[in-house]
Amino acid sequence: MSDQTGVLLAILIGVVLIVGIVLLVIPEPSERAVVATERLDVAVLAFRNSSSWRGAEETLRGRVESKLVGEAGVNVFSRSQLDALLIERALGTSGIIDPATAVEIGTLTGVSKLVTGTVYAVDTLSEPTTICVQWDGGNCVEEAAANKYSVKLLAQVEVIDARTGRIEQSTDTSGSAESTVRQGAAFGSYDSLIASAADKVAEQVASHLTSTYTRELRFGLYEGYKVKGEGYIGKGETHRFSASDDVQLIVHFTRVEDGDLFDIQWIDPSGAIVDHAEDVVMDDEWQLYTWDLSTRAPGRYHVQGWIAGSLAFDAPFTVSP
Repeated sequence: MSDQTGVLLAILIGVVLIVGIVLLVIPEPSERAVVATERLDVAVLAFRNSSSWRGAEETLRGRVESKLVGEAGVNVFSRSQLDALLIERALGTSGIIDPATAVEIGTLTGVSKLVTGTVYAVDTLSEPTTICVQWDGGNCVEEAAANKYSVKLLAQVEVIDARTGRIEQSTDTSGSAESTVRQGAAFGSYDSLIASAADKVAEQVASHLTSTYTRELRFGLYEGYKVKGEGYIGKGETHRFSASDDVQLIVHFTRVEDGDLFDIQWIDPSGAIVDHAEDVVMDDEWQLYTWDLSTRAPGRYHVQGWIAGSLAFDAPFTVSP
């Protein structure tokens, strides 16, 4: 096989793969809903440090707090919002929170979950390697001596229910980061790598917390739809319908627990529930709900979606004659 034939074959395979992916991917409905199945008012307390790297515990605490701030469905209390004397008394010299103190913190602050833990190792490594300093057509044509610096941060993270004092989650986790620097160039310090490794741990903590205590789904109201694979593609997204239309509600359950109960309630202009549907759903499942408007009076209606007993969305729409 000539080089030209090989290139053409590779391009053809790439095109086929791209077309296959496009055909398989189902566009998400436009609206996103994240709902906490438990109250998630979270405080990230001080972490303990069993490693030899000074300050690693505060770096991790700060990164976890920052990551949780950006998570939908999670309300984070900053350390400044908490009673400093209470926290100092709670942590004492050992850094251990007993159940009674956890409940006291929750009672005085309104926090429902406390996040804390321990950095128990920070492993650093420096080793010789090479780095490419000149490229030509995607190929490295010149290398130079370099040093690779790497960090691995190992931690245990706990989530405590501030209403009961019970440890609900205790997870061992780790994060790594590395940097390759040409010999003779300044490296700086390991602190930036530790911060990057702490970011990886924080992402895992946030993912575990949200997957445990929140649900996520996508939804939209449409004039029509078409079936694609295991899902649906909405046509003519709108919040305005005529009495001759059917409302097409498409829901994609992007993060739920298998066996969660999902309720749909159709509400008329007076606020009365006039129709209802109930399903047991699974993660990554698609559902289509069609509502006939032919017998409905003009006015402003709502459709509500409830997942695991919590309101996920309340979508208004109007019906005209």
